[in-house]
Amino acid sequence: MMKILSLDSSSPVASVAFVSFTGGMPEVLLEKQTPHARSDSAVLFEGLRDAVERCGLPDAICVGLGPGSYNGLRTGIAAARGFATARHLPLHAIPSPLALHEQDEGFWAVGDARGGHYWIARVQQGVFVEKPQLLSPAETLSHLSSYIDLPVLGSAGLPEIESLVIATPSAVRLAILAEKNDPFFLVSRTPVPIYLKPPHITLLRATAIVS
Repeated sequence: MMKILSLDSSSPVASVAFVSFTGGMPEVLLEKQTPHARSDSAVLFEGLRDAVERCGLPDAICVGLGPGSYNGLRTGIAAARGFATARHLPLHAIPSPLALHEQDEGFWAVGDARGGHYWIARVQQGVFVEKPQLLSPAETLSHLSSYIDLPVLGSAGLPEIESLVIATPSAVRLAILAEKNDPFFLVSRTPVPIYLKPPHITLLRATAIVS
């Protein structure tokens, strides 16, 4: 039996799950999907606390790597790394779009990268067919037309993409991918989040010096 505590905070919904595997078959012991603000990670830690209190200690930890919220990713990865280190547990790190949905025929994953860019990836059977890349909105629409029959999933609406279906990464799905592909997603050091561009920073305005 393998028990995995999994979390993802790359989207506006913090996802935490505790999944037990017997003979490769998953049993979801706990799953929490809670909306959270970019600057508030309290619900993520509440979910982790509830998972351990209700289900006990896991055998492994799994965390989503984004792309997504800069603050959310840093918080989630730090929490997973800290837990794994403190308890001497293996840590799996998986790109978050792989956990958006489970469809054999595949799907597009898209998101707002800010600064006039979207990120886009194509997923099929739990792997990237096309890895995340940055494109302009117009380029994104053109790219989507190459496989027009695939569903388009994202954690927030994008005005140019009317067909987008709102979906957020599932910690249950992350745990299933970790167990199924073990040890492919194992990391020995602090995992690096998937940042496709430098974080958006609001610069301070210049102030006049009065003598």
